[in-house]
Amino acid sequence: MALDESATTGGMGEQPLGRARTLTGWSTLALAGAGWSTWIAWRLTHLTFHPVAVAVFLLELLGAASGLVIGVALLTAEDPRREFGADRREPHRFAFAVADVVGRTRAADLHRDIRETIRASHEQRLTQRADLAMAGLMTDGPRCLALVAMVTVALLIGVAPVPVPPLWAGISLAAGVVGSATAHVVAADGRLRFGDRTRWSFAALGEVLSSADEHHIAPRRWIGAVAAVVVVNVAIALRGMSDRWTHGLSPMDRDDRIMAMALGVVLVAGALFTLRTTTTPQMANARTVSRHLEERTARQSAVGAAVVVGVIGLLAGTFTGSVSADDPVDVPTPTSGLVAGDPASEAGDD
Repeated sequence: MALDESATTGGMGEQPLGRARTLTGWSTLALAGAGWSTWIAWRLTHLTFHPVAVAVFLLELLGAASGLVIGVALLTAEDPRREFGADRREPHRFAFAVADVVGRTRAADLHRDIRETIRASHEQRLTQRADLAMAGLMTDGPRCLALVAMVTVALLIGVAPVPVPPLWAGISLAAGVVGSATAHVVAADGRLRFGDRTRWSFAALGEVLSSADEHHIAPRRWIGAVAAVVVVNVAIALRGMSDRWTHGLSPMDRDDRIMAMALGVVLVAGALFTLRTTTTPQMANARTVSRHLEERTARQSAVGAAVVVGVIGLLAGTFTGSVSADDPVDVPTPTSGLVAGDPASEAGDD
């Protein structure tokens, strides 16, 4: 496990959170718990027993649980370390901040076993909440990768990963997401900002697939986000164009299609946010101007083309009046004689 050992040395403790910040943190975390509980209860009662739908539900449950556990660990930390480095635009900021606050070794690589990170702590006295928080943040990358894969498969095979929720369930989900993020920001006491966990999850996606950066290729943290943009947009485009024009894929109900596309748009937005707010990688051979421009042009072209294609598919799939292959089509049926009631017909019968 690649670890930043400098984060475990020279860490003088800071004062615990003030009373106002602690109260705010616990209040927002309680709001998050209530929101997530309501959403999960609704999801459980409306769960479709299809492998894709069940997998997406389990990923939601894992994300909610890890967010709440991390929030509790941050709020109950007694001796947080000082922040090391000015990594405000780096994707590992979330993981580093959580490790600093709960007193664990910083994790800079998601490819290895989670247990190695927990065992790497130089603390003699283990704290269960801190260990669970580290394990929770280490699952963000694999969870994001699995969610991208499941949404892509759902769009291609025509399965709704999430049913259309009522308004109150959507508000509960929003309360869970915003409450968890607010609790993390408040409990980290300035180390975290909104969006840090999103950036961490999408950047870590590439680290799950590869244990090391490939030579002459942008870092894993960058390639993973680019791949997510391309793959999900292509799936959205294929689904939208198929249900409106080509009918090459299994048809989807309009509400299910819109919900699946909406979830895909959320994933694409998270990946684009990661690319936009993360420092552009410097190639090892950056002195070779032609090579650097070639890599940047290829990356920008791939992302831009994928977004354009995805928007076309999104409009085709959601535009009012789109036709699915399962929609009824009026086909004229042949008649063997004249229309009933025609005087000529009646005369012929006579």
